[in-house]
Formats: sequence, C-alpha cells, structure tokens
Amino acid sequence: MKLAFYILGALFFFSNCNSNEDYIQDVYVNINIDLNLPEYSDLQASGSSIFIEGGVEGVIIYHGVGNDYKVYDRNCSYEPSLPCSKIDSIDSGIAYCGCCTSAFLLSNDANVINAPALLPLKAYNWSLGNNNILRIFN
Repeated sequence: MKLAFYILGALFFFSNCNSNEDYIQDVYVNINIDLNLPEYSDLQASGSSIFIEGGVEGVIIYHGVGNDYKVYDRNCSYEPSLPCSKIDSIDSGIAYCGCCTSAFLLSNDANVINAPALLPLKAYNWSLGNNNILRIFN
C-alpha cells in the first residue's frame, strides 16, 4: 500500500512539472534597430534600457559598457505561461516581474537575484553593424 502511494505521488508530481507551457516559447526574432533614431536615444548611456516589440512578451535592450548590449525576452522565467508573467519595470539594471517577486540582473546575463524564478531571462543574439544598426536575432 505504501509503495502504491509513492508511485501515485511521483506520477502526480511529474505530470504537473512537465507541462508543455512551463517554458518560454521559441519564436522567430529578426529585428533591426537604428540606434541613431530619436526613439532609441534612451539607449545612449551605459546602464540604460528600453522595451520594444518582438519576442514572446516583448524585448528588453540593455546597454552595457561601451558597445556591449544585452537583449532579453520580457517573458518572466517563472511560470511563463501566465498572462501576467512579464517584465514590467527596470530600475538600475534590475528587471522586475509584475506577476511575481522575481528580479533579474540585466548586466549579468539576466541571472535571478530574487526568487521565485530559478532561471535567467531568455537571451537573444545581437550584433552592432555599420551606421549604428543593432540587429537582434535568434
């Protein structure tokens, strides 16, 4: 009887943890941004960030030191299938989820600095081309 209880408990645990919606979805991203345009002037200073359209829940562009940028999806890594699970504010390089208490350090690969999230934000590739064109892609 005890064995049957453990087996049922394990089945319940694994069936809930392996949901197809408990990860940030993969979507095609190929965005070109002209950093010379006025709408992107907030990115001129190191440590600044903006939100743009794209990705799953939007895209965060963070300007690191020099010509280093970090680009992440706004979808929070904690229960990303919830409709409210997205980064809604950034303060001093820390991104906050408005749905839970998770916080992510953008300058450090968006690693978690406050739970309940355990995984960093989903990162996108980027390249800075001639004429200050930032290409975001996966």
